[in-house]
Amino acid sequence: MLELKGVVKCYGDIRAVDGVSMKVEAGTIAALIGPNGAGKSTTFRLISGLLHADDGQILWCRQRLESALTREQRGFLPEERGLYQAIEVEQLLRYWARLRNIDSSAIPAVLEDWISRFELDSKRRALVRTLSKGNQQKVQLAICLMHSPKLIVLDEPFSGLDPLNQDLVSEILLEQAASGATILISAHQMALVERVATTVTLMRAGRTMAMPAFGKSGEREADSLQRLVVVHIESGARLLLTDLPPHQVTHTADDKITLTFPAMRLAAFTDALAELAALDGVVDLEFSRPSLHRAYVESVSTNITGAGNGSSYT
Repeated sequence: MLELKGVVKCYGDIRAVDGVSMKVEAGTIAALIGPNGAGKSTTFRLISGLLHADDGQILWCRQRLESALTREQRGFLPEERGLYQAIEVEQLLRYWARLRNIDSSAIPAVLEDWISRFELDSKRRALVRTLSKGNQQKVQLAICLMHSPKLIVLDEPFSGLDPLNQDLVSEILLEQAASGATILISAHQMALVERVATTVTLMRAGRTMAMPAFGKSGEREADSLQRLVVVHIESGARLLLTDLPPHQVTHTADDKITLTFPAMRLAAFTDALAELAALDGVVDLEFSRPSLHRAYVESVSTNITGAGNGSSYT
């Protein structure tokens, strides 16, 4: 298990990471989302050992990370691409396999496995500089994963990938988690985050807040930010909505009304649906919770209490 306790990183007067605490369990995928400059990449560099925290602790199974987990047991994908360009893909992977201390007798099989998994067979003799952004991203991901790390930290793993390759990488991340890896990712593609993440944490101005309504371990039916209801009505019907719990009419049409309800417990929302269904003129109801994309936009567009002084650093 990875655990951060009150981690702080300052650049002069800017607290890029301002007392961050979070846990990532083995076999799970934790997503750290937030606007540019929120402190996500700095947090990832602290975990990877590229930076040192000014305060707080980064632990692995309750021990200091740097002493409990060797670099060969970690996999880190930075947001920036850092591949050697004037080298063939297979040669580059072989070079990194040796750096990862993979047994020399196992390297050929490891390379074949990851070249096949990332569909790079036709590119194995190509120079890295000739690859598309998406294929370069897949090479970096193979380098990050080929040594079966226990801790995997990925900064924007879906960057440059088309939808098919986004699906491929999503499947690989879920497989890695199922095998017991501890995975922390950051991504701006909210639909992909929703698909793979076990937990979701929002970061803004160096601080974090959990988004418990999202992620596979969250209580998805409990306290989401909002709930949407589309009310199908008879033609010409006029509904009396004044007796309903607080809501906002966000769209009207000849035969439909869309209502937005604020966060509430499931029982209260169920009661509201029953009241709606009992109104004269109601034909049918459709309801859903908002997407993570919508929840994210609403969260970062409003002032989060305790979000700090607004200073930020990537």
